[in-house]
Amino acid sequence: MMMHFKEMPYERVCYEELEGRYHQLMEELREAGDAEACMAVLRKRYELMADMTAMDLCYVRHDMDVNDAFYAAEQAYYDEIGPKLSDLSNQFDRLLLDSPHRKDLEEILGSYVFALMEAGQSGFDSRLIELAQEENKLLARYNQLTSNGTVDWEGEKRKRNLMTLIAQSPDRDVRKRASLAISDSWEAQRQELEEIFDKLLDNRRRQAKAMGFSSYVEMSYFRMSRIGYGPKEVAAFRELVKKYLVPLSRKLEERRRKRLGLEHLYIYDSGVHFPEGNPVPVCVESAPVDRAGMAQGAAADDRAGMAQGAAADDRAGMAQGNAADDRADKACGSATGPCGAGDGERAVGSAAACLEATRQMYTEMSPETAEFIAFLLDNGLADVEIRDGKRDGGYMTTFERYRAPFIFANFDGTFENAYIMCHEGGHAFQGYLKRHEEIRERCWNTSEMAETHAMAMEFFAMPYMELFFGERAGDYRAMHLEDAVRLIINQCLQDEFQQLVYEDPDMTAEGCNGLWARLDKEYFPDKDYDCNVNLREGRGWQRIPHIYHWPFYAIDYALADICALGYYRWMHEDREASWESYLRLCRESGTMDFPSLVESAGLGSPFEEETMIRLAEWMERKLTETEG
Repeated sequence: MMMHFKEMPYERVCYEELEGRYHQLMEELREAGDAEACMAVLRKRYELMADMTAMDLCYVRHDMDVNDAFYAAEQAYYDEIGPKLSDLSNQFDRLLLDSPHRKDLEEILGSYVFALMEAGQSGFDSRLIELAQEENKLLARYNQLTSNGTVDWEGEKRKRNLMTLIAQSPDRDVRKRASLAISDSWEAQRQELEEIFDKLLDNRRRQAKAMGFSSYVEMSYFRMSRIGYGPKEVAAFRELVKKYLVPLSRKLEERRRKRLGLEHLYIYDSGVHFPEGNPVPVCVESAPVDRAGMAQGAAADDRAGMAQGAAADDRAGMAQGNAADDRADKACGSATGPCGAGDGERAVGSAAACLEATRQMYTEMSPETAEFIAFLLDNGLADVEIRDGKRDGGYMTTFERYRAPFIFANFDGTFENAYIMCHEGGHAFQGYLKRHEEIRERCWNTSEMAETHAMAMEFFAMPYMELFFGERAGDYRAMHLEDAVRLIINQCLQDEFQQLVYEDPDMTAEGCNGLWARLDKEYFPDKDYDCNVNLREGRGWQRIPHIYHWPFYAIDYALADICALGYYRWMHEDREASWESYLRLCRESGTMDFPSLVESAGLGSPFEEETMIRLAEWMERKLTETEG
């Protein structure tokens, strides 16, 4: 039975009770006489999983205010028991893998489910419980530190993520001062950030050793459930990005420089795309929306702005886990956010108006998305307000008891408000499509596929941007397309950085700074940090939550965005066929590995050079057309 988010009851999940139930289920599994008896046990496991919904409620409510003492204590409890529950889950999976009825079970569940279980066995077992508990405590300390980060700005302290709009000011002096103030804030926390990371490095090296791996890199590929490709393919993908997208990005930067009328671009210019400033949400309720062009293969008003810029301030480093837990540096809207409307108001540009624009967009997009957005917003399944103590970023998770997706975000008043409701909306929509799937294992996505759902939705939403930006919708579309190029490059930078970090047994947080500075110059040769010492000396990696929380997740964004751009290109040729492919992809996810899903969808593989060549040529041709 569904209920409003605010009414969902919370009661602590007791580990001892869950442990007893798991052992009972494992005993029943051992005694099961055939595959159908095993399925009866699996259905009981699904009910056990639903009974653990309080853990997800706690996680979200703790993130809503990391300073709330009650939920902080509850989250600390779950951080302690979580690794033990993972071990119990792995023990259960081991029995399925070794079951005499496995062949028949594979006919019911699918062979891919068993491949995921095998990967899970290699990435975690009881030897890691204490180390995982230690790791959770370090990450909790990181969350507490960064969620309370403030910036001294013009005589007052501001929450760090409320500085984004100021850092994108069309006034160059303002954005330079804002960039330096933000860096001062990070520099003030540098010593503790580096101390936490050193301890994480040591912890993860010990995890890899305990599991018998040569390095944490090897272990992570099992943890990420990467099936059908490995480090060799990822390394080759990064080289394709360097060969084809880095040169394209440099051309886009030069066009942006000319568009802004500047002699030289510095780091504080990186978030600005137009001389008059970036488009910001106006969310005019009756805004004219020209969508016909997209269905006919036109660019839907991708006008001269296409010729400008690179990604605004690297909105990289977003996500986590099978629940597509996207905790970004950027965020989304609120009913009482910085755009100025109070709760329930729908003033132009307000957070409430942005949510209404989101509702209208998905309502018009398709019957499936219309049903989804009504379910989400009518049940209060989005928290979008920036508040003191609220964790930065955005993500989607699922409350299993209610089969309900939930979006967590922070409305910072920039164009990211629209972006995040498309990105996290893509995650949530896919989860909604699968909510009635009986075999719950088929609802679990690996992260590169989860990000494909989200990033493709960003582009399927392009024809509706008038709802958010009015007459500047074309500017947003142009900016977002170019942002995608830089995002892919940035994620490859993060991935190579992490590989080198975890392959070196002597690497320290201080050593990471020099490594980051070297790779940053390789992927972004023209970047100039000017007088920003914090960034110039290679400490930019310390701002990326994924590098702390979710090692080796970054490349999944790059792979996914290649697929998403493939959909965008396809949209201009045949909107209906591309949308039907997307729906099929969402429904098939969880039944086969990433390369197989991409092939089934009719998309070009990100690992093939021809895909990269075709995409880079199409984007440059599109940019040249609009520039003229």
